[in-house]
Amino acid sequence: MSENIKAFLDFVDESRKVYACALDNMRREEKKLQDFLHAIEFESSAKERSKICTKLHRSRKARRDYKDMVEEYEEIVKFFQDPQHKKTLDQMTNLLGRVRKVEKYHRERQYFPRVKED
Repeated sequence: MSENIKAFLDFVDESRKVYACALDNMRREEKKLQDFLHAIEFESSAKERSKICTKLHRSRKARRDYKDMVEEYEEIVKFFQDPQHKKTLDQMTNLLGRVRKVEKYHRERQYFPRVKED
């Protein structure tokens, strides 16, 4: 049972990490846009401009992928940022500890007879 609770808590934690990473990468790609546009603006060779445009295309595609990830995880992250839901998540963490304690007790319990048989 504790494995299911742990899997859910791990999912929430992983969602936060993926969201933050995707958001950082999306912003980095947005900054690269300006670099590519300036490079195109100041490049006199059509062949070199074409190479820069290919890099720009790849960058925009990567940005789109990151943005899609951000949008997919954003609702989950925002949901658990709400104080009420954050409290529930904290309570689930406590619940995990209590369930693990009971599971450990069940694995390690021993019975000692109260009456000795002759």
